[in-house]
Amino acid sequence: MFYKTGILTNTKTGRFHPIFFLLAPMPGGAEIAGAQRYKSAQHHTAGFDTLEAAEADLAKASTSPGLEGVQDSGRRWDWDGEGIPAMVEFF
Repeated sequence: MFYKTGILTNTKTGRFHPIFFLLAPMPGGAEIAGAQRYKSAQHHTAGFDTLEAAEADLAKASTSPGLEGVQDSGRRWDWDGEGIPAMVEFF
């Protein structure tokens, strides 16, 4: 799967932002046992009032062309609401 997802919690506003990650192999072909490297590609900028609404948005997105079968990783991150939440994660 080339996409992974999760949800950011904006600790300043209390809103929940679905975030998508794209597969981004380690430079030079390095590997980490049992995990693949992903970089955040986009997040829902307006966010949602509830975690449940953000989760429902991820479920809906998984039926969109090119995202079929993408599932919520279940991971949640706090974000202070400052700047762009660029992240590198291993799934």
